[in-house]
Amino acid sequence: MSSATLTAIQNSIVFNGYPTFMSLGYIGNILIIIIFARQHQNACSIFLISSAIANLTYLSFNCFTQLFPFYYRDETVRAFILCKIRFYFGNVFGQSARILVVAAALDRFMYTSNRANFRALSTPKQAKWWVFGIVIFWPIFACHIPIMVTIVNGQCGTFGTYSIIYTIYLILFVGLVPSIMVAVLGYLTYRHITQLRNRVQPIISSTINQANTNIRRRDRTLLILVMSESTVYFITTIPYSFINLEILVSKSVLTNKSAQYSQIETFINAVAFLILYINNAIPFYIYLITSGTFRQDVKQLFVDIYRKPTRQPAAVRTNNARRTILTKTQRETHN
Repeated sequence: MSSATLTAIQNSIVFNGYPTFMSLGYIGNILIIIIFARQHQNACSIFLISSAIANLTYLSFNCFTQLFPFYYRDETVRAFILCKIRFYFGNVFGQSARILVVAAALDRFMYTSNRANFRALSTPKQAKWWVFGIVIFWPIFACHIPIMVTIVNGQCGTFGTYSIIYTIYLILFVGLVPSIMVAVLGYLTYRHITQLRNRVQPIISSTINQANTNIRRRDRTLLILVMSESTVYFITTIPYSFINLEILVSKSVLTNKSAQYSQIETFINAVAFLILYINNAIPFYIYLITSGTFRQDVKQLFVDIYRKPTRQPAAVRTNNARRTILTKTQRETHN
């Protein structure tokens, strides 16, 4: 396949893929925020809402930078600022969204633990502090990016030794570390659930038992959502990690790479990055597929939206209808 064909396919993927997934991601993440905001807030739902907000920000910013070309050949201050912003904020928004998913997986691990001191950390107050810490941490941790990213021969990017450092940074903190963390936390959480199933729970009153059953059902649903999203995240980050590793190795091993070889690397990297981008757009649709309870919540949301213009809940209308029937019956009896 010629370089021109690869370039045409790559441009088609970029100009069609990013707007499509941004639109789907906008709808899905907004619905996630609304649905979880309507429910009783716990630590996991706070992480999922925060992750959806970070996803919305990342989808908007990254789609804009991918679709609209920036020209840096004038090498003015404006060009340098745009160059640094493009790399920096894309990394900060994307990493914040990913680590919030890891935090949600960590919360489910602590919640299902048989240690009381672990379970005590799974509270809304602690979750808000975690979210605040993540929002503060990544802009500071990624501060090397706007410092080192620059423009060379009209190209905005990383060059020299920092190019190797930045590639290692992407492999570790975008791909491997979050993926390994969600995989390990998912396995440990599964072990906790297995242990919980084997426990003998005391018999309590039916009212309390029903309340606890509802709580457990809600927590099981959140666990399913987090584990399914974590699994998809693990799968979608593998291609991006491998292609960046290949690019890093090829720079050291191959002294003179052909133009076609470089074009193939660029093409695969673009596809892998789009797959990584999809990860921020599809959590809502993953939840729909994996959880019947979440599907019921979505259905109830649309039912409530449909009923809202009438400004009268179904229960009220039913009660009014019953009162009307009773009134008519009383009148007929009186007559």
